[in-house]
Amino acid sequence: MAQRTPHSEDGQTLPLVIAFMVCILLFAGLVIDLGQAYRTRIQLQASADAASLAGAARFPDAGTANSTAYAYSARNGSKNSIPGVPNVAVAVQTKCSKSLPNCVGANTVVVDETASVPTTFLRLIGIKNIPIKVHATACSPCNAVPLDVMFVLDRTGSMCEDSNGNDQHPSCPDMTNAKSGMMAFLGEMDSSIDRVGLTVFPPARTIGSKCSAPTSSNNYAYNTASAPYVIVPLSSDYKAPGPNGAINNASNLVSTINCVQAGGGTAYATAIDKARTDLETNGRINAWKVIIFLSDGAANTAPSYYSNSSPYKTQPCHQGITSAQVAKNEKFLVYSIGYDLNATAAGANVCQNANNGNDETPTITTQDALTQIADPGQFYNHPSATDLAGVFVRISADIAQGTSRLFDDGT
Repeated sequence: MAQRTPHSEDGQTLPLVIAFMVCILLFAGLVIDLGQAYRTRIQLQASADAASLAGAARFPDAGTANSTAYAYSARNGSKNSIPGVPNVAVAVQTKCSKSLPNCVGANTVVVDETASVPTTFLRLIGIKNIPIKVHATACSPCNAVPLDVMFVLDRTGSMCEDSNGNDQHPSCPDMTNAKSGMMAFLGEMDSSIDRVGLTVFPPARTIGSKCSAPTSSNNYAYNTASAPYVIVPLSSDYKAPGPNGAINNASNLVSTINCVQAGGGTAYATAIDKARTDLETNGRINAWKVIIFLSDGAANTAPSYYSNSSPYKTQPCHQGITSAQVAKNEKFLVYSIGYDLNATAAGANVCQNANNGNDETPTITTQDALTQIADPGQFYNHPSATDLAGVFVRISADIAQGTSRLFDDGT
């Protein structure tokens, strides 16, 4: 009988080994390429976040916000470009989100970035790129920081005069425009976290007479040491809660703004002192403290209870600057608005010694005084009757500028 020779099995396992090695390579490729895509996505998201935050911090200038967002994106050649990831596409949109307060042109930056991450091992099965898309939205102002704001309102007689000193009672357009500006500001605040009060000069004779026009008796109440300058304390009932709440016309603040009348001469330093003291005493620890000062003329009088050598009398404008500096040294934000500073009436824009009516020494103009009362860059000059409300709205936006944060816009 012939003896059978067993068939050789050499080479039969080679295809299995090759198939196994291909699977290993594909699995390794999947891990490596997907890992690279994941790391790139993290970098891309970080750049989109940075771009939207940097852009939002530049509001209210929407154009600058847009260009800044592009500069901080992952686009090639930008600050946050990603090595090894070419052709990153970036889309930036600035828009007005009505769910947020203080929208002057835009308050939201939306950044979308897309990229294709080149593969290495996955090319073996025809996958040359892994697409990635990220999205980020940042707002500013987001009004995340609570504010304690004190208006300091010039309600002197010149607020009811035209630029030539002619009487404009009872319409008092300057005073009416100032009130409209303050109301526009309140409309931008969120009463659930922001409080606002009102200080006036001349002061009221009593709180009960705060709506009465100042009279010449006792130098328009300047000479009464107990006369109240702060006629509305910090309050939060001026509108319904939320950034879009309706103004509450029955509130103490709104009704008082609407009822105050003009009369008397100008002395701002004590009013600034009283506003600062009230914010110090009644302001919240976690709130930014803000003074918004509005005047249309030069200081030219002072309370009689100061000595004749006091700078409150000899240099009423310079003392106003000094009083404001005390607040600024305590990290208060101080804004000033010069209203109708082109007035031609005699003495309208000349700071005077309250003792003798001579010019202050050294000489200082109203514009210089109001510029120095404000923080650098926060003096608003010559608003017209049509843009005073806009000035107050820009101030409300500026207060919160730089407080940009990311938020979920639902996309």
